[in-house]
Amino acid sequence: MDQDITARLAGLELRLARVRWIALLAFGVAAGAMGWGLLARADRITEGQMWIAKDAGGVVRAMFGVSADGVGLTMYDSTGQMRLDVGIAPGGSPGILLLSKHGEPVATLNVTDGTVPTLRLTSVADSVRVEVAPRTGDPVRVRPRERPDTMTARQPHQ
Repeated sequence: MDQDITARLAGLELRLARVRWIALLAFGVAAGAMGWGLLARADRITEGQMWIAKDAGGVVRAMFGVSADGVGLTMYDSTGQMRLDVGIAPGGSPGILLLSKHGEPVATLNVTDGTVPTLRLTSVADSVRVEVAPRTGDPVRVRPRERPDTMTARQPHQ
């Protein structure tokens, strides 16, 4: 009987040793996978003057940063076409630019000379622009679209 107990105890100790090795191996694999996951995500953050966000397909969807054009946030649709630009020009004038799916400016809000806000709504198909700005006389003008809107659009660096 003592031999049966001794044999069973030896078998259990062998199984326990195997379970310990399996647990240690599983812990090592899990820790390695977590470390690999953390390292794989490190390339999604860029430090510096310009931050660029890309979707899973590698298409630039947004940029934020400082360039020769000033500071701004620019967003692109899924095709890479710029659709929204919010920025401050080097002289300190802020502005917002909304673009159509073809890249034509359709709405802008700018502050010129640091004091006068101007809202422009453009119908690209009809080549007509409505401009609203506080000034003496007529604050609302409807006129043919003569030139593109003034805000500088930033292009992605791919």
